Amino acid sequence: MPLIRKNGLLFLLQLSFLQTALLAQGEPFTKRTVVSGLNSAWEVLCGPNDSLWVTENRAYVISRISIANGAKTNLVDLRATDGTINFTAAAPNQPQGGLMGLAIHPNLYSSDPAVRSAKPWVYAAYVYNKGSCPGTNTSCIYTTKIVRFTYSGNTLNSPVTIINSIPGSSDHNSGRLVISPVIEPGADAAHTQYRLYYTVGDMGAGQFLNTTRTQNAQNVNVMEGKVLRLNTESDGDAGQDAWIPNDNPFFEASSITPQDYVYSLGHRNAQGLVWGNANGTNILYSTEQMDRTDDEINIIEAGKNYGWDQVSGYCDDNVNGYKIGQNLSANEGVFCLATPTHQEPVFTTFTEPASGMAALMAQPNNALWPTIASSSVDFYGHNRIPNWNYSLLVSPLKKDRVYRLRLNPAGTDVVGDTIGYFAGDGNRIRRVRISPDGLKFYVARDLGATSNGGAIMEYTYTGTILSLEVNPGLRPQPVNDMISIYPNPVSAFIHIHGKRELRKPLLAQVMDINGRLLLEENSFRNDFTLSLRSLRPGVYVLRLFNGNLAEVQVMKFVKSD
Repeated sequence: MPLIRKNGLLFLLQLSFLQTALLAQGEPFTKRTVVSGLNSAWEVLCGPNDSLWVTENRAYVISRISIANGAKTNLVDLRATDGTINFTAAAPNQPQGGLMGLAIHPNLYSSDPAVRSAKPWVYAAYVYNKGSCPGTNTSCIYTTKIVRFTYSGNTLNSPVTIINSIPGSSDHNSGRLVISPVIEPGADAAHTQYRLYYTVGDMGAGQFLNTTRTQNAQNVNVMEGKVLRLNTESDGDAGQDAWIPNDNPFFEASSITPQDYVYSLGHRNAQGLVWGNANGTNILYSTEQMDRTDDEINIIEAGKNYGWDQVSGYCDDNVNGYKIGQNLSANEGVFCLATPTHQEPVFTTFTEPASGMAALMAQPNNALWPTIASSSVDFYGHNRIPNWNYSLLVSPLKKDRVYRLRLNPAGTDVVGDTIGYFAGDGNRIRRVRISPDGLKFYVARDLGATSNGGAIMEYTYTGTILSLEVNPGLRPQPVNDMISIYPNPVSAFIHIHGKRELRKPLLAQVMDINGRLLLEENSFRNDFTLSLRSLRPGVYVLRLFNGNLAEVQVMKFVKSD
């Protein structure tokens, strides 16, 4: 019987009950295949102009796919353009993943051609170098790099290598790449920019072909088992330091070593990584594959230690005395008490209690282990489908469904059990991606799936869609047509005019670009004015909330002399 662990408690679920619950959601969807024959889609992004941007891990091709008709435009074939890739698709001992992460610079989504042309950048992560293959029936030693391309004329060209020294393996490369949702602060303009976050697994140390490979997830000066943080553009510092944020938690300016890139440590195989926004707070979520039990949902924070291979899941001692990774006899409680930076997950899926671990460890068939092999995560932050706002969607490799986990309004805890969707269309789900309108869901399966292998399918919600005031207090859709805020730039006073009735009182907040609250004012009128005389000249953000504390408008403005 599968088990769900939530908020430190164990809840026993009969499989029959779970199946009944899945059928009882009553949420209607249509489905269709957008594209097929991919080899195999690893990353799927919603790109500009109603398109999907896709990496194919074995083919080493980045493409743009029309959502309307599935037409595929190859943007770059890395095997043809990157001479440093020293192995072919047919070579033995392939790396896990190959071509993996993909991220599009926010400028490319702008409607302003000048903004798009200023930074038309796309970032990709891929294994490029096959090194030695020591011994017999063992993993080869690979190397991974992150490259920035320029998007122009339906091609990705002018590659710039950001880093080319990330370890690689036949197992647990992880490989998710995301960009921060906001420009992050720095010491000056060059150091103030969007950042890249990239997951690196533990290389499978301790299992299968990597049984003798050193476990480095707890070694801060080795990139294995880490989340890395990098610049999206050079900050002007010398050499490789140009691509490293100077406020990384383990950064030392004297010399550049792997620890300078590290944002968090103690990871096994975090194949899911996504930014979400809960009530105005940006949160970085990850999903992480554990061994036989305890697949994790984590909130990633700077400098935190997520425990592998000393802890699996919570500090609940369920794996004590057993081998996890290269740790021959785990003792979770001892490690957690001795490690102030240790961060527990916010949720684990299908956790085995200590009483069942002996039987589980003796079970050689990984298909029967309770882990789901979570492969991606996306954040649902729309006020469209009833009861969905603030949810995580998690794709598994071992199951033929996508799981939804409901979060609390702060986005810091899971408050609902795992609910399955899109079941029965094949396992090996590599990626789930939510459309910008919150009504369509794109699901990519590996080529070796039980059905729909190599395809991306679209599931469209066809039920009741929430209006603005339903589900009060959660983040609504933009309502720019209801409100006018002027002037911009502003010298002394900014005026807020409601074009129609909004629930009162209205709350206006003014923040600086780092998110610090500077001014706040409530009003029971549709029209009111804020004095900005106390602010220095610069760029600020105004956020307007209705009487339910639902955000109804956000705008940047310039305060002049």
